[in-house]
Amino acid sequence: MIKHFQLTSASLTLFHVLDMNTSILTPDGSVEMAHIHEPLPIFLLQTQQEDFLRLSWQSKQDPTQCCIYTNVFGLTYLSRFFELGGEQPTVWVVGPFLMQIPDMDKINALFRTEQNKQRAMGEFVRSLKLLSNARIQSAVNILNQAGSIQQVPYRKLNTQHTWERLDANDIQHILAQPDEMDTKVIELRYELEKELMSAVENGDKKMLKHLLKETKNLFDFSDRFPNQPVRAMKNMLIVLNTLLRMAAARGKVQPFYLHHISEKFSKQIERCDSINSLIALLDLMYEEYCDMVNRRAVSGYSPLVQKAAQHIHVYFSKPLILQELAHICLVHPSHLSRQFRKETGMTLTNYQNRTRIDQAKLLLKKANTSIDWIAGQVGFDDAGYFTRIFNKLEGMTPSRYRKEF
Repeated sequence: MIKHFQLTSASLTLFHVLDMNTSILTPDGSVEMAHIHEPLPIFLLQTQQEDFLRLSWQSKQDPTQCCIYTNVFGLTYLSRFFELGGEQPTVWVVGPFLMQIPDMDKINALFRTEQNKQRAMGEFVRSLKLLSNARIQSAVNILNQAGSIQQVPYRKLNTQHTWERLDANDIQHILAQPDEMDTKVIELRYELEKELMSAVENGDKKMLKHLLKETKNLFDFSDRFPNQPVRAMKNMLIVLNTLLRMAAARGKVQPFYLHHISEKFSKQIERCDSINSLIALLDLMYEEYCDMVNRRAVSGYSPLVQKAAQHIHVYFSKPLILQELAHICLVHPSHLSRQFRKETGMTLTNYQNRTRIDQAKLLLKKANTSIDWIAGQVGFDDAGYFTRIFNKLEGMTPSRYRKEF
């Protein structure tokens, strides 16, 4: 009885704080307890039961993490598996809520000529909360701690006499002061932003992952576009794309590569049509910019070698003519060769081959094309020679690399 009371108390706390339907499921997906804020239309109950079965099964696969799931109607749920004090395991589910405004034409098409269901569905969707990514992350943070929630007493303070000594002007002056907590959050955001950009600039993926884990819900600008969380997040990613490009530039990545990765992400941002796809793109942007700094940066070299390396990176598929490159760098060919090998540990030709093979690896991962075609794309006239160089540098043939990666 005591354990059941604690379960009820904790789930009610979650229900009141999040202000959304909160259900407790048995391991087989049956509803043991439910606190309802927005009743589902009767015709959706079967669909919800199927959603609960899916959530129950998925939550048990990894009991350490919350799950998020959006069904065909655009209704989203959060779930978390709990084992509390030796009692029967349970799965806690919060929702439904919305991650974006659903396309009612698509929803109506699911019911075709059933106008009563179309009307009921429209009213139900309009009653649901629309959550930004940051608010979803906050809900996840709360749900993750739900199993340890306990009832605690509180003390009520009588402050009436304090306010009686303040006149209207005093009160207005107090209310007009800047919100100290808002100021601290803004300062923290900018400090974390600097640390994130520094991690990208240095190609430090370990630090980057740590910072991203700690800052999931600090960057929320959805209030700038009320009821448009997708547009708000797109705008955030557009700004982030610029910041990441600048960080990579400070990491000495060549403009050629900066332009291409920035253009690629600009297009992908606009093509995304859901919060989920934008969240996935957000993580990808950080990772790819960081990887690019590690692959393309030449910051440790002298200006002469940096210029030569940048030229090779841009024109890697063209024949390397020492005299022309030396002319571009304004030095004697023999001096360029000696200095380049001294700083990089490679000859100019070996450096170009390394660059070509790096490009070939990207094509082997992403393009289902012939080895001959890829060899030609990265500058090798002879596919056999390309295979020998690839095998020498990577320890395997291009075909095996494609199979493994």
